[in-house]
Amino acid sequence: MSESAAAPRLGLLAALVTAAWIAVVIAVWGLTSLLLDVDVIRESDAGPYLGPAMVAVAAAALFLLLLRVLRTDERPGIAFFGCTAAVFLVLLAIGGVGYTLIRAELFWLLGFPLQYAASPFIVLAAVLAGVAALLARSIGGAEKRGASRPRWPWESPDDA
Repeated sequence: MSESAAAPRLGLLAALVTAAWIAVVIAVWGLTSLLLDVDVIRESDAGPYLGPAMVAVAAAALFLLLLRVLRTDERPGIAFFGCTAAVFLVLLAIGGVGYTLIRAELFWLLGFPLQYAASPFIVLAAVLAGVAALLARSIGGAEKRGASRPRWPWESPDDA
């Protein structure tokens, strides 16, 4: 497979892994909230859109990071910790900016990230982003090595 043909497939892989990350984050946040009996965003005046906005922007950042990881074939440790740290910081930054705009108090630009930095919801979402990077890297690495798709015993090797 040529380099130009692999690029669109790696972009699709990054998009699918990002979509899977969003689904897993929603599920994990829901289960964690249920088990701990705590809201994801504890401030009642934050409204229903702050959490989804944080995840949406973090997903966009994760997509771009996955593209970079897949195209440059980063080492696993760098891919994991880089995506984990970036998603962690993006979640806190967007939460801080969003809650500052909601409250119209500049204090929350730093107060929100400090308050939620140790939140299990933020930490779990960040670690899941690192795991997503490792999974995307392993799948993308097989694609780059020229591994073909698995075939059924009755399929001909000439089938595309």
